[in-house]
Amino acid sequence: MTTSSPKELNESIPTVPESVGDVTAAKSPATFRWSKVIELGYAEDSSRGNLASLENEEPVCFHCGKVADQAESSKLSKCARCQVASYCSRECQVTNWKGGNGKVGHKYSCAAYKRVGEDMMIIFGEDKDTARQDILSRIRFYAYPYAVHKSSVIGKGFLFVQSDSSLAVLSLPVPILSNGRRCTTQRSVLLHWLTLKEYDSEVCMDDFELAAARKELKEAIDTHDEKVEVPVLMRFRCGHVAVGIAPLVPDFNLCKVLGKEYYGSGQGDGALQLNIDDM
Repeated sequence: MTTSSPKELNESIPTVPESVGDVTAAKSPATFRWSKVIELGYAEDSSRGNLASLENEEPVCFHCGKVADQAESSKLSKCARCQVASYCSRECQVTNWKGGNGKVGHKYSCAAYKRVGEDMMIIFGEDKDTARQDILSRIRFYAYPYAVHKSSVIGKGFLFVQSDSSLAVLSLPVPILSNGRRCTTQRSVLLHWLTLKEYDSEVCMDDFELAAARKELKEAIDTHDEKVEVPVLMRFRCGHVAVGIAPLVPDFNLCKVLGKEYYGSGQGDGALQLNIDDM
């Protein structure tokens, strides 16, 4: 199975109705449960295109883009909390912390940058769990209605979430690397709803190493409560793979409504691509 040419991609992501706005505050009846994590080590610098060289470029101010030589004190200072975000002046740091004018303030992304560090790598298992959960939470209003709709059409299966970005890059709330440089490629995820049979015949044929997750994936499919949970398999360009069960938010009934609205006219027949930074 390839991720570059899906049968169908969503070119225009629908707007979430205002009526679902209060759902974000609702308490989920389930929690994330991860049963298998594999590190396949896909990402060598040669396979990551210009991202590897971009990560190695000189740091710039997170707000204005100046390098150290252009700063007031000829050096960049670090955010005291994350020790990652750099600034050329106190004014830039204060402005960037607050955000505004359509920009996400650093106060909302500070924890994410602390998690990835200066090297754009997530080290600890708990941080990786949180990163995956953050990603799924960002796409839930489109991914989960898609999953519920597809399961009603195809039957029992799992949500396959893939990305050409690494887990660290995709988990950041904004497309800015730890050195302050903006990502030059679109951050996106590609979704499929697959049966276990398709997993065996297509996914594992494409990447035999993923067969190591079959036992846990089958268990997630067989044991999850479809009214409150979704079984997921996530794969990132860095080779990070995880199997788990995610809480269904919005709830099942609302996902059915949204799934029919978004994908009921054939839009759900193929793969679904979501551009993270357009959401």
